Amino acid sequence: MSLRFMVSLAVIITLVACSTNKGAEKDAPFIPEEAYNRANELINSGYYDNARELLEKIPAQDTSQKFADLARLRIADTYYEQESYEEATVEYESFLNLYPYHKYGAYAQYKLAMCYFRRIQNVDTGYSWAQRAKTEFENLQRHYPRNPYMDIIENRIRECRNIMAGYELYVGNFYFKKGSFSAALGRFSIILRDYPDSDTVAEALYNSGLAYDNLGERDKAIESLNALITRYPSTELSSKARQLIVSFDQEK
Repeated sequence: MSLRFMVSLAVIITLVACSTNKGAEKDAPFIPEEAYNRANELINSGYYDNARELLEKIPAQDTSQKFADLARLRIADTYYEQESYEEATVEYESFLNLYPYHKYGAYAQYKLAMCYFRRIQNVDTGYSWAQRAKTEFENLQRHYPRNPYMDIIENRIRECRNIMAGYELYVGNFYFKKGSFSAALGRFSIILRDYPDSDTVAEALYNSGLAYDNLGERDKAIESLNALITRYPSTELSSKARQLIVSFDQEK
């Protein structure tokens, strides 16, 4: 047997083996559990697009449906980790609609709320996001009373309320600077009525006093300033309120 023949035979055998292997790979069964575990490894390594591509195959091919729900949830997580909150919101809402009583329902609801919370940038543009986040955190409290996020939720809701109150103060101050004192008082009154425990109450009371004074309603101005002094006696604004009341008396 010649050397050339042996080499040719080896090449043919190799090509056949490669072809067989490729065919085997192509015909290899899709195993949802393996795909799900591999996708989690990709997520942990930061390869979110690759993980999502793999996860999207599972719901359609998992005949047992043991991993279809988890795959949908992890698809939402990939968007969340990429800060694609709009897409993540759609996926978390879809999961909750499909599996409202799922063992990871509280987790999905928490992440849904966080999709809105993460989009809060500042007071003047964050009101709507804070409002939606607050609503979803409250839904979490209501629908999943035994959820593991209770302490976190209370803080998040408080932050949302502070943002919402801060927006009312921002708009009220805008009206005040324009000389629209009645409109300003409307915003300040919202803070005092709807957000009595927010960080903006002291300033709302002080500015209400100024607005009432500018409208010639001195008695209401003193009432607001005294409320400030009573509630926040040691603050700088209370000191200014006392000085203002003294100046009112001196004008008599």
